Amino acid sequence: MKRIFSSITIIALVVMTSGILNPFTVLAASITTATDTLDRQAASTAANHELKFVIPGGVGSGGTLTLTFSGFTGMSGIAFGDVDLAEGSTGVCSSATFTEKTIAGTPSGTTWGAAGAATTVTFTAGNTGVGLFTAGMCARIRIGTNASGGTNKLTNGSVGTATVNIATAADSGIISVPIDDSDSVLVTATVNETVTFDLDVGLTAGENGAAYSVPLGILTSGSVTRSNTSTIKQIFADGTTNASGGMNVSVRNTNGTNGLVSTSKNTDMIPNAAQAMAAGTANYGICVDSASITGWARSTTYNTTCTVDGATNTVALLSSTTPTDILTSSAPISNGHAQVQVNAAISTTTPAHTDYADTLYFIATGSF
Repeated sequence: MKRIFSSITIIALVVMTSGILNPFTVLAASITTATDTLDRQAASTAANHELKFVIPGGVGSGGTLTLTFSGFTGMSGIAFGDVDLAEGSTGVCSSATFTEKTIAGTPSGTTWGAAGAATTVTFTAGNTGVGLFTAGMCARIRIGTNASGGTNKLTNGSVGTATVNIATAADSGIISVPIDDSDSVLVTATVNETVTFDLDVGLTAGENGAAYSVPLGILTSGSVTRSNTSTIKQIFADGTTNASGGMNVSVRNTNGTNGLVSTSKNTDMIPNAAQAMAAGTANYGICVDSASITGWARSTTYNTTCTVDGATNTVALLSSTTPTDILTSSAPISNGHAQVQVNAAISTTTPAHTDYADTLYFIATGSF
């Protein structure tokens, strides 16, 4: 009897020991090719997430896909409108074409449910068609403002390694995400202000040195004398600036509306009036050729009829005290150019002198 009992005991121990050493287990498949790309990785910074991973077993009717976040905050503030779930056409995440699933607060039919909790964001499958997830396909999940209609983001925790655990009924995986003390590098540069302005006089454009003068010669009551390309010099203005507000050019003169004044008898003058020039009517002034201007625009005051060797010009009013804009721009100028025409006419009673004169002052100002 002792031998029999001992044998039975030994057999029982062998059976029990075999059960302990070789338990019956079911191993979940591993989520593969898993990535989580953040748009910001700095600590304590709100960030969008885009996760991609292959789900070997897919997600069936009523099944769940749960993301558990460690090292992030804000999961409980995530609603279904803050997430997108898309299924790839293949299991190759880098090249798959993704089709978005319909997301709502609760699952139904082809619609998935999605909701955030303290540490998780959970997707729950519907019960038919595209409400399920095909096995072996790549999943793409967006959380934050990168989701269609999303308004809430997750917030990165402290410096270190954060994790996202992914789990379905059959599969699981983990993604590690670095959180940095700073994810940005400030790059700075300086561009020096530049502005150049040059005046020249001549029959045609070209560089010539100071002092600048425009001799009008002998004036007669039978015609208007004006700048041209054959006998009376023009005034050329050229400028370049990188000023964001552009460059304006203003003009004033010595004699104001007295115009051309005799230096020997300053009560004798050829006046300046804002009007069209006409033979036999004493008047003097300047205008800007409408055809040759580049870079600048003519100011409102000087936006008049004005051509070289052409029709009658209309001149603007001059001031000896207040500079008046003649050329304007509201943006940087490269190689701005304008041609200013000098005009003069006399009447039959204009006093005879050889010393009528006026000085024009052009001032260029960059708006930086």
